[in-house]
Amino acid sequence: MEKRLRDYLRHLEKIDYDVISEEEIWEEREGLELRLTEIHQEMLRILVPMCAFLICACIFLAAAFNGFYIGNFIAAGVCGLVTLYLALTYKNLFAVTKQLCAYVDKLTLK
Repeated sequence: MEKRLRDYLRHLEKIDYDVISEEEIWEEREGLELRLTEIHQEMLRILVPMCAFLICACIFLAAAFNGFYIGNFIAAGVCGLVTLYLALTYKNLFAVTKQLCAYVDKLTLK
C-alpha cells in the first residue's frame, strides 16, 4: 500500500494546477477521495487492535506488579512493542492523509 501511495503522491506532484481542466479536476478529486476513504479505513483497522494491545499491556503490567511473575512482564513488553509499531504506522498514515488533503484543497481552490 505504501508503494501505491508514494506513486500516487508523485503523480499529484507532477500535475500542473494552472492549466488543468474542470473534468480533470473532478477526476483527480474523485481519485483523491477514494484514496482518502481507503486510508481512513486502514487507519480504523489499525486503531482497533492498537487499543486492544494497549489494554492487554496494561492488564499484563498490572498482573506483573501484583505477582512479580516475569512472564507477565514479558507479555506486557511484547504488547507494548506491538502497540508502538501500530502507533507509528497510524502516524505515517495520518501524515499521508494530511498531504492528500492539501492536494484536495489545491484542486478545490482552482
